[in-house]
Amino acid sequence: MLSAKQVEPGKAGEIQVSIATEGLTAVNKTVIVTSNDPQNRQILLGITAAVQREFTLSQRMIFFENVPAGKEAAMSVVITVSADNAVKLLSAESTDTSFAARLDPVEGSGGKQVRLTGTMKADAKEGYHFGMLLVKTSSSFTPELKIPVRGWVVAPQNN
Repeated sequence: MLSAKQVEPGKAGEIQVSIATEGLTAVNKTVIVTSNDPQNRQILLGITAAVQREFTLSQRMIFFENVPAGKEAAMSVVITVSADNAVKLLSAESTDTSFAARLDPVEGSGGKQVRLTGTMKADAKEGYHFGMLLVKTSSSFTPELKIPVRGWVVAPQNN
């Protein structure tokens, strides 16, 4: 975005650029500025940045494979809040009723790590289940983390 459509010779203007950084660890972009200056018709502005994540996950999803019907299974993801960030993880829920979600602080992490435990409930019906574990945060940038959860419930084995 330009501060003015035209900038008079010898005057200053401002260009604002926004970049969606979700999922990125680094940015390297170029902005082309068009000018009526015969010596500089186009000016290339390089933008390079390291992207600091608010949160990191020990794994990107939870997958329960071949859980016998009638049995409960649980898996965890550790969510780490970046060191210089004061945001909090507030609550967790599942979009699929076959799964439950719970947050527990990781001991000795100074409140910077929380264990998200996803549980496939014992009453889950046979077949494939999928949903999201939604973690509410106090962040204005990332108010909600979405961790996919999948599971396959199979008939119990008779031995």
